[in-house]
Amino acid sequence: MLRKTFANYRVPFEAIVIVAVLVAVRWGLWEAGLEGMATSPLASSIISGGVFVMGLVVAGTLSDYRDAERAPTEMAAGLYAILRETESMESSWGRPDMDAIRSRLSEVVVQLRRDINAGDTRGCQAAIEDLSQSFLELEDTDVPANYVVRLRSEQAGLRKAVLKVYQLQREEFLPSAKALIVSIVLVILAMLMFTDMGGMAETLVSMAFLSFFFLALLRLLDSIDKPFKVGRDRGDDDVSLFLLNEFLVHVAASGGMEVDSRDVEEMAEEIEEALSDAEHEEAVEAAAFIEAVDEADQDD
Repeated sequence: MLRKTFANYRVPFEAIVIVAVLVAVRWGLWEAGLEGMATSPLASSIISGGVFVMGLVVAGTLSDYRDAERAPTEMAAGLYAILRETESMESSWGRPDMDAIRSRLSEVVVQLRRDINAGDTRGCQAAIEDLSQSFLELEDTDVPANYVVRLRSEQAGLRKAVLKVYQLQREEFLPSAKALIVSIVLVILAMLMFTDMGGMAETLVSMAFLSFFFLALLRLLDSIDKPFKVGRDRGDDDVSLFLLNEFLVHVAASGGMEVDSRDVEEMAEEIEEALSDAEHEEAVEAAAFIEAVDEADQDD
């Protein structure tokens, strides 16, 4: 609980540490006799301009964040559609092999978590392509062609969603604008370091508030630029993969394990917590997911 609380407030905590250093330096300069220049309308204009430009960048980055929130929903919808469609086909025509389908669908989620954690792998994309092996089983059966086309369409939707995740994780929103923001913040902090706000107390308080405001927003931009995180690094600001965790519960249930629909969300949260507490990459294997689900079911 304490670790999760710190993760949620990591941005202000990190900003406070830097602010404390800046305030201490400003206090030392004041004690050394360097009170600085008097405040002027120009200083206020510089600070207002920094706030305006930063607001524009944050607004633009938030639109990308909203796109990131839709990606897990689209992936979960596609995975559910493939699972239920193939279950219906298997009950009617005996194909495809549902054990292989469940394993490959689970692997999509597993590899997505690995890709997010690694940052430079594309295992999820390969796992989506592996679904074609199961779809090929339907080519020489009595399954109508339009049923197979539907599966292929859902597979294409999965490709689109995971490519969106890769794009959002890799690309920053207007890197030049972010560089401009960092430059403006550095200029403002330097100006505050040598500006007299009307006395030592007023100067230190103004320095603390304004520097905390700008530094916290900079750290927030860094968090939004990488909307997906898993494991110990994930906080409430990051896009949640809970729908994909719930899908894994349903995959286990479709394989014969009894799961009460009212407990799905709770079991998915237990899986996420178990994975967050894991210290090794092997914890995101498909077997770990199913094992966590089985343990949650036995505890109930």
